[in-house]
Amino acid sequence: MVHAPVAAPMTAAERIARDFTLLLPPGWARIPLDGRVPLRVKNLVTERVADVPVEQRETLRAALTRELTAVLESAARQGGLDVLLSVAPVAGQPVPASGLVTHLAGQGNGDALDSLVGTLAAGSGTSSVREIGVVEVAAGPAVRRLTTRRERVDGQGDLPGGVLTVTQVDYFVPLPGTRDLLVLTFTTPIEQLAPPLVQLFDVMGGSLRWVTR
Repeated sequence: MVHAPVAAPMTAAERIARDFTLLLPPGWARIPLDGRVPLRVKNLVTERVADVPVEQRETLRAALTRELTAVLESAARQGGLDVLLSVAPVAGQPVPASGLVTHLAGQGNGDALDSLVGTLAAGSGTSSVREIGVVEVAAGPAVRRLTTRRERVDGQGDLPGGVLTVTQVDYFVPLPGTRDLLVLTFTTPIEQLAPPLVQLFDVMGGSLRWVTR
């Protein structure tokens, strides 16, 4: 949840956001990284294994709990506020995609977005910028960036290691009434699925709406 200090009365466009809503596809969950993470993990895993045969349930429960806990702990170390995950399989297969919501202080108003575009367009040594520009999100300007990067993964068990092409879509959305940004970061490590998943990420990112006091 996004928190902000109490301020004097403002116009509708200037009201401080205390939270946001986001369109989630079927099977996705928004998981706040708060003090209730263990309970949230337990509830999600219980729902996920409900239809699994009894003799396989506890093994799958333990594996999913470890995997989900590791993902959320990693997101918390990155300063995440929320994690967006596909927790239900599609056609029997997990969807290799996720989202991370973070907060960036002091870069969200006026000419700052133009400066941000210039900074982000340069990319980094590990990623290539494929698209970048200003789009409309929540009735205001935001910066959208599409990048790709190569990541080497080690083999695990019978699975060989290799190099993955990770596709990432970022939305940098100014928080109303502040100079801060809410950052939505969507990723998928499967290059072949990137085109349809990028479309999905854009629908999700474009659906953001502020909840004001």
